[in-house]
Amino acid sequence: MNRRVFRWVKARVADPPTERSAVPKAAGVRVNQAVVLLAGAVFLVAIVAPDDRRFYWTPLTIGLTYLGAAIVGGRRGGHWATACALTGWGAAVVFAGATRPDLDFSGLYLAGAGAGAVAGLLLQRAGIPVSAMGMALTIAIGGLILAFTTKAAGVLGDARFYAAALAVVAVTNLALAVWPSSNRQSGEGHSRGSRTNKGVA
Repeated sequence: MNRRVFRWVKARVADPPTERSAVPKAAGVRVNQAVVLLAGAVFLVAIVAPDDRRFYWTPLTIGLTYLGAAIVGGRRGGHWATACALTGWGAAVVFAGATRPDLDFSGLYLAGAGAGAVAGLLLQRAGIPVSAMGMALTIAIGGLILAFTTKAAGVLGDARFYAAALAVVAVTNLALAVWPSSNRQSGEGHSRGSRTNKGVA
C-alpha cells in the first residue's frame, strides 16, 4: 500500500516535460534547423520586405519558420514554444490585415496568441517538451515590439530587421553545430596523447 501511495505522489510531483529537459541537440539537427531559419529569412527579404503592405505577414512567417525548425528537430529539438506563440499570433495578424474586420485588432491579436499558447500546452500533454515560460516570454516580447513599433517604425516596422534576427539565430545554430565537434576532436586528441604518454612512461 505504501509503495502504491509513493508511486502516486511521485507521478504527481514529477516535472512536466519542458524544453529545458531536452537532451543536447545533435549537430545535424542544428544544421537542419539553421537551413529552415535561413529560408524564413530569405522569404522575408525577397517576398515580404519589398512591399510595405505585406508587412503584416511577418509574424506568421516567423512563426511558421520556427514551426518548421521545430518539426525538423523532432520532439526534443526545441523551438516549439516560439513556434506555437508566434504562429497563433501571426495567424490573427494575417486575418486582421487581409480581411480588415469590424473588430478591435488588439483583441484579435490577444486571442491568436492565446490560441497558440493553448496549442503549445496540448502538445506538451502529448509528450512534446513545450516550455510554458518560453511561450509567455515570446508573447510578452512580441507585445513589447508591437507597442514600440510606432516609436521606431523604420526598424521594427521593417521585415528585414526580423530577417536579420532569424539569420542570427541560424548562424548561432551553425556555430554550435561546428564547435562541439571540433571541441570533441581536440579532446579526443588530448586523450590519445595522454594514453601515449602513459604507455611511454
